[in-house]
Amino acid sequence: MILKGTEIDEDAVSSEYKSHLDNYGYLDYLFEEPYVRAFVIDQLLKEKLEEYLSKSENLSLEAFREKYSDVSEAEMQSYYEENRENIMKEAYVDFDYAVFETEDQAKKFLEKANEVGFQKALETIQDTSFASDTYNGVKKSETGEAFIDILFGPYTSKLRLLTTENGSFVFFIKNSNDLSTFEKFKESPMYASTRQNISNEKFNKYIDERIKNENIRFVAPQEYDIWLARVKNIPAETIVEKYFNTVFDKDGNVIENNPWTISGMLMLIEDAKLTEKYSKEYGNAIKKLYDMGYKSFLVLERLRNYDDSESILLEYNVQLSEILLYHIEQNDVMSVLQHIHSNLSELETLSNSQNPEIRQKALEYLYKMNKALGDEESANKYLDQLRKENPDYKVPESEKEDN
Repeated sequence: MILKGTEIDEDAVSSEYKSHLDNYGYLDYLFEEPYVRAFVIDQLLKEKLEEYLSKSENLSLEAFREKYSDVSEAEMQSYYEENRENIMKEAYVDFDYAVFETEDQAKKFLEKANEVGFQKALETIQDTSFASDTYNGVKKSETGEAFIDILFGPYTSKLRLLTTENGSFVFFIKNSNDLSTFEKFKESPMYASTRQNISNEKFNKYIDERIKNENIRFVAPQEYDIWLARVKNIPAETIVEKYFNTVFDKDGNVIENNPWTISGMLMLIEDAKLTEKYSKEYGNAIKKLYDMGYKSFLVLERLRNYDDSESILLEYNVQLSEILLYHIEQNDVMSVLQHIHSNLSELETLSNSQNPEIRQKALEYLYKMNKALGDEESANKYLDQLRKENPDYKVPESEKEDN
């Protein structure tokens, strides 16, 4: 059944989507925006359903949620016993430490700390060649191998010394919890977060059962069908099987015209690792999106595997250059170094094209990339070539320093 009074309007979706967009900064129209909008729609519809169901029981929304999400201590103890081994992997410590250049310095500090306490010992240090800090909630699973024993081992003293190639450390263990009993689990921050997760799962399971048992249907515009299925974590293979014949005919041609439905199918084929099986269909779909005027980087990145023409290669590398130039400007070269090498290599190839427009655009971006990377000699070489090809080319104002 479709429940009356649970409708949501486009304004509500757009408003919630905008708040997500503020966090992300930018979302690709075809491959990212529809998923986030589908997520928003799914959440808003569930909220409407919760309001409807709570009113049907004459309960406030808060009381309704509490009724079907309450987790008893007995349930928590049962959860602990079933998952004790994994929980214990999250053993944690709270500690202070001081690190010294030599072991002798560390031993002298340790002796003082045993006499007056860790913090007071820190106040007496005259030598400035040491460092100290405090860490809370450091998990065993996240601790470097060299420090696991000293932090989590069965030591009788809370003050412990460890010498490594990076210095000599004196640790003061303020609190240690190995989570080996239910009582210790209850004392940990993990207990509250785990209880909340179980509560959420319990409530969501109840809502899903009501939806299934009462045959409640959420209705959204057709272009969201595939994306809503992805939001609900339905296996990609299952969604592909359900919608495949609505997107492609028996010859692999694209019969769907809605761009979000097409991009959704492409994402599903990728998620299901079926790109090789449906190579023809996938290629036809990405080409259709391009022909429809969608030429974002995520489209070109996929299209270049199915169209090796110079024009597509150029479009792709121009957009890639713009992305890389942003990273270079942010002093983030190392994370994109591999892409920089491939970008420069492909632009170099395109700079030898027989097509003067392609050749000049490639030279322009070879100039911009090398300029941004600080290689003035190469940048000027490409700029000279470009000016020979196109005497009217004008260097952007921000790049005129040396030219």
